[in-house]
Amino acid sequence: MKLNIPVIASARRNTLAHNSIHFYFDMLWFGVLTGSTLSFLSIYAARIGASSFQVGMINGAQAIVNLLVALPAGHFLAKRPVDRMVFLSAIGQRIFYGVMILIPLFFEPQGQITAILAITFVMSIPGTSLAIGQNALFADSIPVENRGRVAGIRYAVLSIATIVSTLICGQILTAIVFPVNYQIVFGIGFLGAAMSGLHLKFVKPVFRADHIDEQLPMDIDDRKGAIKGFLRFDVLRGRYGTKLSLLFLFHLVQYMGIGLFPIYQVNIIHISDSVISIGNGIFYVLVFLVSIRLEKITRQIGYRKALGIGVGLLALYPAFLTMSTGPALYLVANCFGGIAWGFTGGTIYNYVLEAAPAGGRAGYLSWYNLIYNAGILAGSLGGPALGQITNLNIALWVIAGGRLAAGLALFWFG
Repeated sequence: MKLNIPVIASARRNTLAHNSIHFYFDMLWFGVLTGSTLSFLSIYAARIGASSFQVGMINGAQAIVNLLVALPAGHFLAKRPVDRMVFLSAIGQRIFYGVMILIPLFFEPQGQITAILAITFVMSIPGTSLAIGQNALFADSIPVENRGRVAGIRYAVLSIATIVSTLICGQILTAIVFPVNYQIVFGIGFLGAAMSGLHLKFVKPVFRADHIDEQLPMDIDDRKGAIKGFLRFDVLRGRYGTKLSLLFLFHLVQYMGIGLFPIYQVNIIHISDSVISIGNGIFYVLVFLVSIRLEKITRQIGYRKALGIGVGLLALYPAFLTMSTGPALYLVANCFGGIAWGFTGGTIYNYVLEAAPAGGRAGYLSWYNLIYNAGILAGSLGGPALGQITNLNIALWVIAGGRLAAGLALFWFG
């Protein structure tokens, strides 16, 4: 049978264009979610009296669930159509963003904090499958030679959408009475979450390099026993294990600050919602500016060094935040934070993907998801504990030093 090579090439280009467009719209609507609910949920919790431990546990509750189900989810996804499972997981997780709109109607402040933590815990169950499957879906839907360009454009789209939505939400929070203003912001986030999930439904995973190797977990299970095959300890051998160790260090020091930053902004330097929205806008403007140059940068220096630079620069955010007494240095902190995250957010998944083989990729990504959530949990608990043992200023300086060390380690040894 004679193959029509031009027709096949044209079909591949059309499928690539189709998948790319839906990935871009997925990220556009996720930017709406990021600029609304994800940007202001912790601020809302701080304003209704949440402690640094409670703010940290908004992320920590998610990590606990993910640690329990990450490996089973990776094993489960390896045997099923990744596109369908990603869409169903997105529905299961993102419907809870709509529930958050109703929280202020039914609970007093402390009850609201408990409800937010409970919702975060429950939505993380399908969220774990979504986190693992979405990375695998991207790898199976975009050829390796196109991933840098598509990832760069996605983060540029994310930045623009987040800039617009966070500035709009800042105006809403300023103009409308509390807590109705936050309910409107959470409603905008729910719209973004729903539309983002819808676009994931139309992505076609047709560029998987090797379907046969997807049976590797079952072969190992047959030969070496159920537990060892299920956990895929072979994934940790060699360079991939080293990469995971360094990424754990990064996520640890990254999330140590997550529970402290909102408390410091609201209770120590008394930043208003309007200024916070401007800071977020500046942050994502700079993410965008880095994103549009990221493909060229990563071609020159590679994902490893670009990631190391980004993580090292993230140290400047807590450093400038702890020196601030008002809006000025807070905005400077967001400038450096945006530049840093432009490097970090645009490279980290490609850094992981380039070390994971096409066949059986879900097993590799499930281990990354495991150490990612272990870092979230350890950081979410360790940051508030450090703040109580010392004080918020000292804790932020320690976090800055940890981020710098993690960046240098990734740059030289990752």
